[in-house]
Amino acid sequence: MKKGLKILLIVCGVILALPLLVTFLAGPIAKDYIQKHDKELIGREVNVKRVGLNLFLGKLDIKELTLFEDDGTTPFVQFDRFDTRIKLRDLLQHRLWMKHALLSGLKVNVEQNSDWFNFNSLSEHFALEKTKTSSLDFGLVFNDVTIENSSIHYADLALGNEFNLNDIALNIPYLDLSELNTDVGLDLRLSDNATLHTDLRLSDNAKKYFINVKLSNLDVEVIEPYVQQSYPVDFTAGVINLDVEAQGLTDHILDFELKGNVGFNQIVLYDATEKPLASIDSLSAAVNRINLTDKDLNIDKLHIKGLRLAYVIDADSLSNLDRVLGGNHRTDSLETPCEPDTLPLKQVEEKPWNVSIADLILDETYLFFEDNTLPNVFRYELSDISLTSKNFTLDGKNAMQLQASLNTVGKLFVKWQGSLDGRDNHNLTLILSNIKVADFSPYAMQWFGCPIENGTLSFHSQNIISDGELNGVNKLQTASLTLGNKIKHFHPLYPKVPLKLGLYLLTDKHNNISIDLPVSGNLKDPAFSYGKALRKVFFNLMAKVAASPFRLMTDEDNNMKYIPFDPIKLDFSPEQYVMIDNVAATLQSRSDLSIILEQQVQYDEAIKQLCVMQLQRDYYLATHTELKPSDIDFLTNEAIMSIKLNDKGLCNYARQYSDKKRFRSAKDVESLACTLYQERSEKVLPMIMERRNALLTDYLWNVKGLTPEQVSVTTIDESLLKSFVKPSRYEMHVFRYEDME
Repeated sequence: MKKGLKILLIVCGVILALPLLVTFLAGPIAKDYIQKHDKELIGREVNVKRVGLNLFLGKLDIKELTLFEDDGTTPFVQFDRFDTRIKLRDLLQHRLWMKHALLSGLKVNVEQNSDWFNFNSLSEHFALEKTKTSSLDFGLVFNDVTIENSSIHYADLALGNEFNLNDIALNIPYLDLSELNTDVGLDLRLSDNATLHTDLRLSDNAKKYFINVKLSNLDVEVIEPYVQQSYPVDFTAGVINLDVEAQGLTDHILDFELKGNVGFNQIVLYDATEKPLASIDSLSAAVNRINLTDKDLNIDKLHIKGLRLAYVIDADSLSNLDRVLGGNHRTDSLETPCEPDTLPLKQVEEKPWNVSIADLILDETYLFFEDNTLPNVFRYELSDISLTSKNFTLDGKNAMQLQASLNTVGKLFVKWQGSLDGRDNHNLTLILSNIKVADFSPYAMQWFGCPIENGTLSFHSQNIISDGELNGVNKLQTASLTLGNKIKHFHPLYPKVPLKLGLYLLTDKHNNISIDLPVSGNLKDPAFSYGKALRKVFFNLMAKVAASPFRLMTDEDNNMKYIPFDPIKLDFSPEQYVMIDNVAATLQSRSDLSIILEQQVQYDEAIKQLCVMQLQRDYYLATHTELKPSDIDFLTNEAIMSIKLNDKGLCNYARQYSDKKRFRSAKDVESLACTLYQERSEKVLPMIMERRNALLTDYLWNVKGLTPEQVSVTTIDESLLKSFVKPSRYEMHVFRYEDME
């Protein structure tokens, strides 16, 4: 009995001691197994200080583990402690349920050299093992996962760039990989001052995601090597701050909505020659919504402060911006030409971006411009620039106001109302004051061959476009404008423009110039060019010989001064009278000048216009039998001139004089009119020209009080009249009495 009891006690003791023994030995056995079979398990050497394993409680505790690089000596991954506990019963249901997990003191060293990473061998090893073993359908559930006191070191060996992610703290309250619904929070320190906080939530089996990113004080030098791969620039300072939220669908990663605040501070950018290219004190944007799919950008406030830009054109005509944007870009085409039988794809009209900025502010901005392509270097500064706009959009009505100082003493004011999606409705006001004209002497040298020595300029302009109809008032004034002598042996771009003479003619007895530069026209007229009209105004501005009384323009053959007119109208338009008045005013203030006004008519065009007008007139009288030719007044004449050549009634009237049953175009009607009225028009035109001369002479002599010695009106020689092809005008031949003597 005693012997049996003893045996029973021994058996019970062994049974009770066995779990303790297994628990005690499992850890060392696991540690020994890992270190002996590490190459076989993961393809690299592993060193671990302690492994604690409780098979009955499902508890694993590992301390001071190091995973080495391929060389077996350099640490790749190491941590101080990993502690976890799992539900053993769930293993029977092919599910790993982790009650909690703590990873402390994790250190990871990542190195990259072009396409090579120091973890490539690990990826290759596990990819090979995956092909050898069949996958197990295992569910994974994680509770209370924490990573603390951890860091990641990254080095790009090809670019010589490296940075550290320090104080990494990750918390996952719950994660079920079978449903992919989770809430993950990650915090880390990117440098001494930069921190990153992220909050990621997945829902609806990971079909939807929400992420919040807070980035503080990230130094732009971190991204500098990657920018330099495309552009030759250097960042010397600057920080980035973000606090944004994004939500969307994981199946369409770009289909998201983003909102939040973005900030850049103290950014300084240098080009490859170590010259300043751009800098900014601060840029802050409060974003209401960004959606790439909907092409929607809605910003509550965009404030740019302390922007400084330098634009320098070198002697080879390449600017500093050209060199930066050129960077490493290829200039040859990389596109493969289409095969001859390849049909072009149907063009799909892209949806335009919907951009709106409720409050746009630009202040304390500075622009520097330098042009080294000129004989003398031109430098100009725009400082104290401020721009404001409320409710700015790409497709709606906008209002902007801009102010700046020009080379310290000058002032610029611009006010604009209009829409960016069309040119039919705009209102632009431009005011320049106290501009020192001598600052632009390098351009005067390049264009006309003489420097500007002195002068102050002001320019007031308002141009209104209403439903395509342009009306502009531009007033130019200068004081004490002085030109130097032409530089010998220098070939300017416009050698035939007599700039000195033009300025002399424009200057009053007080050495001042005051000129109006009217601009008008219908933008919907195919013959009207808005850009051409603006270029003409600005060219005349830079030449300082604009509009009237003498508009000097460069011609292929000679220099001309002229007043344009309509060849089939007897009287002059208000604009033409203004030009004539200015000519008279100049002659009244300058007794040493004399002018001959020579009428020149584009003969063929004038005859054609007269023929068409007579056809319109005869048709109108035929349809208004109550009228006689003598009854035609101003309003009736306007009605006659408004009849179009493709008018159905006019065509029916003209058909009786033609063998054609129908007219194919307005050109056919015009041709018929020339056939019917050519002879009559050739008799009428000289009478119109003679009456126009008489009207102009009478106005200048009797109304404006000029003498025949000061001004005379003539007509181009008859032998040259029919060959004259330029626009109809009065050419002004200007003489100084001392030159005539």
